[in-house]
Amino acid sequence: MGVKQKPTQSTSINGLSQVLDKDREREKRRRAAETNVGKEFQTIDFNSMDISILRKYARVHKIKVKSKTNKEELAAAVSRHFANQTVKELDTITCFLYTAHYKDSVLRLPLQTGF
Repeated sequence: MGVKQKPTQSTSINGLSQVLDKDREREKRRRAAETNVGKEFQTIDFNSMDISILRKYARVHKIKVKSKTNKEELAAAVSRHFANQTVKELDTITCFLYTAHYKDSVLRLPLQTGF
């Protein structure tokens, strides 16, 4: 029979360092994936939009801005509001599927928006 060698401290340290290296690599890949999450979406340039559109957005979403606000300030306020909106994914997908299924008929369910 072969003689089993007792594990030395150096072999256990090497094994531990390999595990730690794998953990570091896994964490690095996870962080890289998180930073790429928002990059596949296009950003909206609110400064290129007409001021009437920005005013209507502010009115519909009840953004508190002065009535005589210039276009740059209004675009900044609308952009901040738009960036802070959260999407209710389940409701959005459900509404999309319902709309796609009943596209030729009248909408039967009332849409409830979270404004």
